[in-house]
Amino acid sequence: MKLNLNMPATAGAIAAVAALSSCQPTDREDPTVCTGLGAEFSVTAAEIDVLAGDTITLSDVFCDDEGLSEVRWDIHSAEGHEGHEEDEHDHDHDEEEEHEEHEDEGLVLFSGSDWAVLENQGLSGLEDASSITLNVPLTARGIWHVNVSLVDSAGNAEEFLTDLHIENNHLPEFKLTSIDGVDPATLDDEVEWNINSLVLIEGVVSDSDGVAMASLMLVEEDTDSVFWSTTLAPSGATTFAFSDTLTAPSVEGDFHMELTATDGTGVDMETGFHVEVED
Repeated sequence: MKLNLNMPATAGAIAAVAALSSCQPTDREDPTVCTGLGAEFSVTAAEIDVLAGDTITLSDVFCDDEGLSEVRWDIHSAEGHEGHEEDEHDHDHDEEEEHEEHEDEGLVLFSGSDWAVLENQGLSGLEDASSITLNVPLTARGIWHVNVSLVDSAGNAEEFLTDLHIENNHLPEFKLTSIDGVDPATLDDEVEWNINSLVLIEGVVSDSDGVAMASLMLVEEDTDSVFWSTTLAPSGATTFAFSDTLTAPSVEGDFHMELTATDGTGVDMETGFHVEVED
């Protein structure tokens, strides 16, 4: 009678494979936001509108099928950053068009772009809430990105995005109505000028306490040298319209148009925009 000497080896191999398989991670589902729709101060909002000087609390509820681990709140200025790339996790289908409309705001003049908040918080269980309180500084104006990054207990990660739109009634404000004949609200990219071209800049500077001083200045970014400047004469007016023409630089390069103003109480501000000069 022949004995099947291969059977123990085969059975052992099967057992080893089964044991190995049982050790593999089974949680492949990404964590998610389960905050109810319509929450005003949530990453699920299409955009969050606040005033400089406000204190607000962003709150969300997070879920995972196996267990949550950590959330990171990252709030930083959108100046110099590309817009969010939408995917199915950013917002639900009904909010997607509204979010895209907010992103397409044209040229945005920022102030106080150095303000940022980064905070990690631990999470646990299948569902957990997290919040972060923000003291929006009086120096801030513009759009800030709110990035919420989730990690579950198995290491699966997901990111959710929205924007914080900060209005400011404390600082003087510049509103540009035309740059080289183009409405700034229609610009979806950086400002570009041809070398030696005549450029007309039109706009309004305003403040409820009156505008004491204001100026425009074109600075070469590599050297910080001033290429062109002009001083406006608002003479304390609460609203002052300006229209100034400059000749673009004769060489290609990166420049920054700086706009500065001081109101009647001594509150000053600086804003501006990037200019690419091309042949």
